[in-house]
Amino acid sequence: MWLKFNSSPTVTAVKDTHLALYSLPFPAVNVCPMDKIKRLVAHKYVADRINVSYQESELDNFLNALTLFQHPLYSRMLHYINNGIGGFFSKLTTINITDFMLQVMPTCNEVFNACFWIGHSYNCCDLFSLQRSEEGFCYSFNSLTSVKKSACPMFSTLETETDTAYTNSTNWECVLRRNTAAGSTSGLQIFFKQFAKSERLINASIITGQPAVRVQVFYVNEYPESGMGSIVTAKKGTKLSIMVKPFVTISTDRIKHLPVVERFCYFPDEQHLSVSRSYTQKSCLIECRLNYLHRKCDCRPYYFNMLDNRIPICNSTQLLCIAQHNSELRFYSPPIGNIRGFLLTEMKSPLNCSQCLPTCHESVFDLDVDYSLDSLPLTRNSYGSVDIFYRNEGAVKYERDVTFGWIDLLVSFGGIAGLFLGFSLLTIIEFVYWGIKFLIYQYNKPSSSTNKITPKY
Repeated sequence: MWLKFNSSPTVTAVKDTHLALYSLPFPAVNVCPMDKIKRLVAHKYVADRINVSYQESELDNFLNALTLFQHPLYSRMLHYINNGIGGFFSKLTTINITDFMLQVMPTCNEVFNACFWIGHSYNCCDLFSLQRSEEGFCYSFNSLTSVKKSACPMFSTLETETDTAYTNSTNWECVLRRNTAAGSTSGLQIFFKQFAKSERLINASIITGQPAVRVQVFYVNEYPESGMGSIVTAKKGTKLSIMVKPFVTISTDRIKHLPVVERFCYFPDEQHLSVSRSYTQKSCLIECRLNYLHRKCDCRPYYFNMLDNRIPICNSTQLLCIAQHNSELRFYSPPIGNIRGFLLTEMKSPLNCSQCLPTCHESVFDLDVDYSLDSLPLTRNSYGSVDIFYRNEGAVKYERDVTFGWIDLLVSFGGIAGLFLGFSLLTIIEFVYWGIKFLIYQYNKPSSSTNKITPKY
């Protein structure tokens, strides 16, 4: 019993198999165009800011590198960086890459054709806002880490956000969207435009392939995970359906009394990050990678320029350093004591993110993805579409609790003792009673020396 208590201090059990959907915020959705730079706009931007002569092919080389500037494949920039690092790239050090990428990226109106939320038509640019991620600048829906919602109060648990009461002073921009229904077209529908062919990079077909967008589904207080998601190609009539099944895990207050090494998770108030006002494991790993790049390259990537003004944004010549350390960012050393299955070289990985534990309250989504052709007029007139909706009318809720509290442990020992030794609560009381009675008797018992009779002579 003690070994079980000591080796498995926590247990997770299903608490509700049909949690109401309206008690959860609808998943955040991120849309990242594969074509991140409008070529003609980029050429004009650079021409207006540098007073040196250059060939268009040299600038195109730089644009190709910036398009590939995304985790976890920074090394793909190397081919284009090596062709320009000694010459033209050094002339671009005064270019603020953050501002540059914001100015040359496709605008909201250039990406989206139409949007529907729970069956109602909306202006896409009212639903979507700028989103920072390790893939660059994108557009997100219902995300607390987006630029538009950056000033909104961050919540960290399901109960905290659900119990919030709305008043006349409520900032509706910060209210997360929810849904009560399941099934196709009951959630978020997005229809896309085609990226202008005249604005594509010279080698776009080699770098990014055919025009497309990447669609990512993630939890509202996290950042989208770079490199993940589904690709929607710019073809008329194509439809991507994403069916979402939510899973929620909460932890009881008794868990908090356990040491972190035993529960292996953090509560919201136990860790603080610079990249986000709410701790999550994914955000912690992002910050860990950013700090590593800062130590190695003395700069940070352009898409997280808002963190610390004392740390410069990587300029054109520092892109080489980022690309050279790409392999070190893909794997981090395992926690101390967990060496089974790891090679010695893997144990000595320079990237140590062992402090990035999961959260004690977390939500994850099980996604089913399906591609099809749609004959609806709007789909036929759009260059790809996405339909994101709940698969079922309910979510699954888990609760994490301690395996045994001290009272539970005491009761278990008492039960075992009662089974094998005939112990009971009355037996313990009898032991205490007779023990006290014996001590009183011993205390009041006359000593042999005081009662001894001295003989007379």
